Amino acid sequence: MTFRKITAIFIFVLILSAPAYAAKISIPAGTEIQVIFDPNIELTSNRVEEGVPILINLYKPIEIGGVTIVEKGSPGTARVVKAENNGRVGKPGYIEVAFESLDPKGAFVPVNEGENIKLEGSVDDKGGGKKLLSILLGFGLIIKGGQGEIDTSVPYPAKVAETIILEN
Repeated sequence: MTFRKITAIFIFVLILSAPAYAAKISIPAGTEIQVIFDPNIELTSNRVEEGVPILINLYKPIEIGGVTIVEKGSPGTARVVKAENNGRVGKPGYIEVAFESLDPKGAFVPVNEGENIKLEGSVDDKGGGKKLLSILLGFGLIIKGGQGEIDTSVPYPAKVAETIILEN
């Protein structure tokens, strides 16, 4: 075989072995998304402890230019940052859960293997207070305020905390 034929075959093999389409795309910090909790869990101030991780899922896909970058349902993590039980004299309970990260699922994956989408934002609730009622009725040691409770059947807004680069 001549040198030209060998070179042509080598170039042809290189062209066939290259990926047909490779793209990188970034999801900028501040991108607004929606997440949802598992509706089967109960997030109340008397049932969870601070520091406990909570499973969240992406409620709507992340799309850029009509292309789905991260699929709906991609799993993520939130964490209970504050959980105060209700108390006597009508003191209400309080719960706060902060969104932490999202594991991108779909055709695009992080350039840095194992990297997650960092999230910011939180949701909280303060139970109803009954302090005035407990004092007026003189039952201050018996009447307690309501528990803080987060509705797990509705989506909540979160934001991408740091720009992340994904590729397909």
